[in-house]
Amino acid sequence: MLPEKLREIVEEPRFASELAALLPDARRADEFIDGAKWVLSRDPFKGKRISISKVWFLPIAEIPETDEDPPGILPVILYYTFDDDYVNFLSIQETVYPPKE
Repeated sequence: MLPEKLREIVEEPRFASELAALLPDARRADEFIDGAKWVLSRDPFKGKRISISKVWFLPIAEIPETDEDPPGILPVILYYTFDDDYVNFLSIQETVYPPKE
């Protein structure tokens, strides 16, 4: 079922600089977060809320396409907030804890 309205994704400056440091290749960085943009623009409740704050997080992992591909970056955590119109990407941090479904 499609949402009534897609939320617009806003990349905050901190998020953009952290993503660029994590993945300097802009094209690869865009590809990496495309899935998160697709999911969160449609349903930002897919992430997990941090206590009673307005900040949510979504674990993301890069999965190599084949066994021959080099291992990707470590799993990351994407931090965001949202309202009825926007999802604001606040920060993206590497983590040693792999995302759990």
